[in-house]
Amino acid sequence: MGDLMKYSAIATKIRAMESRLLKDEDYRRLAEMAGIPQAVAYLKKIPAYGALFEGRDENRLHRGEIEKLLVGTLYYDFSKIYRFCDRSQKSVLKLYFSKFEIAVLKRAFRRVLNHGDRTAEEKALRSTIQRFTEIPLDKLAEAETVEEIQDTLKETHYYKVIQKLDNAEQAGLFDYEMTLDLYYFSMIWKQKDKLLKGRDLELLTKSLGSKIDLLNMMWIYRAKKYYQLSEASTYALLIPINYRLHDTDIRSMVTAADERELEEAARKTYYGKRFLEVDGQKLEIMYNQFIRKIYGEEKRSNPYSMAVITSYLFDKELELDRLTTVLEGVRYGLPPSETLKYVEQTGGGSTQ
Repeated sequence: MGDLMKYSAIATKIRAMESRLLKDEDYRRLAEMAGIPQAVAYLKKIPAYGALFEGRDENRLHRGEIEKLLVGTLYYDFSKIYRFCDRSQKSVLKLYFSKFEIAVLKRAFRRVLNHGDRTAEEKALRSTIQRFTEIPLDKLAEAETVEEIQDTLKETHYYKVIQKLDNAEQAGLFDYEMTLDLYYFSMIWKQKDKLLKGRDLELLTKSLGSKIDLLNMMWIYRAKKYYQLSEASTYALLIPINYRLHDTDIRSMVTAADERELEEAARKTYYGKRFLEVDGQKLEIMYNQFIRKIYGEEKRSNPYSMAVITSYLFDKELELDRLTTVLEGVRYGLPPSETLKYVEQTGGGSTQ
């Protein structure tokens, strides 16, 4: 009864928000658009995005502006959910928000390290999310060097994380992004037991642990296939947490002589035994499918739990990934069938 009362208002709110998520038919129609202006005009008619593009001329919006606006919908949804939470739920959501903080920091590093990439959060969006973070977003948006980003972070717990790379020779974007990712997962894993208990703790442990395992599998594959990294360098990339993956599983994948041997090792893992096909090209699809399955099962069996919140936020993030993918397909004039193939790969299966 306690959980029913605790999550009743949130569950009702999220059911209404879920009804506004894009359907497969929306992606099909978007993929058939002749260009980005027509796609944006279509989005204007959809409740979840109409207010976002209101008053904006679709013929004048460029790619960067559209991406900023789309990312904003995730933060706005987070803010809506946050208002319905009690104190204990808000403390968990603030921990969850660190994922978004990492994304903001990654965009800042891309801006200063990738010439010509001027991505940053919209000013209006910054004011919306500033109350959830200690990072001074206006100051961060103005940073033009790594040193200026570090200076911005001096009063935050991210300063020491980034400072570790000061002595690294020629630290690049990859190093900063990987350092932030490793910190994020390690921090959440340590904090979860302090903030959660019971079914909520079980769900986060299961979903986060599975994410970490599958990300480690993907990173091992990419390290060996695309970068030909040494075993020592590959181990350095991995999140130092095991959930369903054993040390022997990781060792077998890292020491695999070639791609075929790597896929054989992956098939012997807990995750490999639950999917008919496990190869490097399908690991990302498998990742999304598996995490969605966890959230879906938990939400069905425990509809009044943190699962109702985390499941929605995961689905919303997938929607934005899919939407970005379909808009890229339209932008480059890909056939609708090919665009939809990429959309399915991005989202890990049908939305229905």
